[in-house]
Amino acid sequence: DPILARRTLIATALATTVLFGYWGLNTWLPNFLATPVAQGGAGLSLLKSSTWVIAIQCGAFAGYLTFGWMSDRFGRRPSFAGYVTMAGILSFLYGTAPQWAGANAPTVLLILGPFIGFFGTGFFSLFGSMLAELYPTRIRGTGQGFAYNFGRGLSAMAPFLVGAIADSQGLGVALALNAGFFLLGAIIIFWLPETKNTQLT
Repeated sequence: DPILARRTLIATALATTVLFGYWGLNTWLPNFLATPVAQGGAGLSLLKSSTWVIAIQCGAFAGYLTFGWMSDRFGRRPSFAGYVTMAGILSFLYGTAPQWAGANAPTVLLILGPFIGFFGTGFFSLFGSMLAELYPTRIRGTGQGFAYNFGRGLSAMAPFLVGAIADSQGLGVALALNAGFFLLGAIIIFWLPETKNTQLT
């Protein structure tokens, strides 16, 4: 079926980009917080880094709880695009905060943390069911499983790519560039059909 083949290709591209952004960000966040400013990090102590990560996780929990409601209220595509667009913007701001916020960077990062967790993780709460809604019952599990897991496999390269960029440009710059994958996902989602209130067959 050409329609389902095209849909699978786009869904796989979507999964690849946003999972690339997610793993590129979250794999390196603790290291970024603890790395000295001179090396492109935030320069926090180990204890402070843990506190800042907890703030991010609190935001992620709120994002999980909220995204399902948002997608039912406003639609799958606008909600998903909104979340990953904000994740991209906040990833860029977070990675570059030590440069533009100066001595206030630790406070800025603490404030931004819950928001980056909210938007950068919350979209997962509906991601699986949103992909499932793209397929008829006879191939729903296969289509959803392929798109998500093939994308997940490709996104395994994210930590290595971010690390390679960090070696030459600094970790903050690498995280800022990684934000582009979230923004790309915000575009790709509109190549898929809106599935809000769709009658599954």
